[in-house]
Amino acid sequence: MNSVCSLDNISFAYADTPVISHASLDIFSQEFVALIGDNGAGKSTLMNLILGNLHPSKGDISLFGDPIIQCNHHQDIAYVSQNSVLGYRNFPTTIKELVNIHRSFLHVTTDVVDLLKMVQLEDHVNKGLSELSGGQLQRVGILLALLKNAKLILLDEPTSGIDKKFSKELYELLRNLTLQGKTVVLITHHLHELSAYVDRVVRLEKGQLTEVSAHLWKEEVDVCA
Repeated sequence: MNSVCSLDNISFAYADTPVISHASLDIFSQEFVALIGDNGAGKSTLMNLILGNLHPSKGDISLFGDPIIQCNHHQDIAYVSQNSVLGYRNFPTTIKELVNIHRSFLHVTTDVVDLLKMVQLEDHVNKGLSELSGGQLQRVGILLALLKNAKLILLDEPTSGIDKKFSKELYELLRNLTLQGKTVVLITHHLHELSAYVDRVVRLEKGQLTEVSAHLWKEEVDVCA
């Protein structure tokens, strides 16, 4: 299997506070990986290291086989943060206008009709962002990530503020994207909702990344259910 993202013995600290310590992980093409861990464990920090927004103090990160410090794979990565578009709430534009801005910026000609249906925004396309609920804004963030048509999709609690029905449909969509060649890494606290869709579960705890074996993650799901 081809490695999409490789973390080799990386460490990172904020000032004198270690967050990640000698952690290693390989994420392979067409995988759907769930990243779990307690609040403050460093999951979002790990995402920012993969995105290149932060740099490890030790170790190496590679994307698509190239060292991250020597490559430009920004166009190949899409990121949905927990509150990805809340900053747009007061921006005087509609969903349609925002999508067109992003299409122009990304130089893509992707047909957005199917994407709008996927995220259940087809009936809201002419609404101003200030009119949308938190859950609808989160769907806009997911829409913009899909518009990019990236090879690697990173999501940080993407179902925050979204009902269970849409969460299930989002997980199914992400699963289908892996079948189309995409790779998905998703931070979650809702493993019981996600377990049927993912290939692997990885835990970040005390700075270390460890894969949770299938029977153990199913036990965790049973406890959470």
